[in-house]
Amino acid sequence: MQAEILSDDELADLTGYKHRAHQRKWLKDRNWVFIESRGGRPLVGRMFARMKLGMANATVSDQNPPPVKPAWTPDFSRVN
Repeated sequence: MQAEILSDDELADLTGYKHRAHQRKWLKDRNWVFIESRGGRPLVGRMFARMKLGMANATVSDQNPPPVKPAWTPDFSRVN
């Protein structure tokens, strides 16, 4: 099973850089969302990377569909 964040090797493959400062610059220049670990390593979520690369449809990955409209509504016109 894969981790939820990209590994060091995957991040190096994605950015083309092994040095963390260059990886952060590459990600910032392309408006990628990431956070930094205490050691300064950029952490990129796997699902975000898939969506950014066009590998996952954003609507498919949304686990919370909009609420279903009720088939009927109560009539409160006669309530005092």
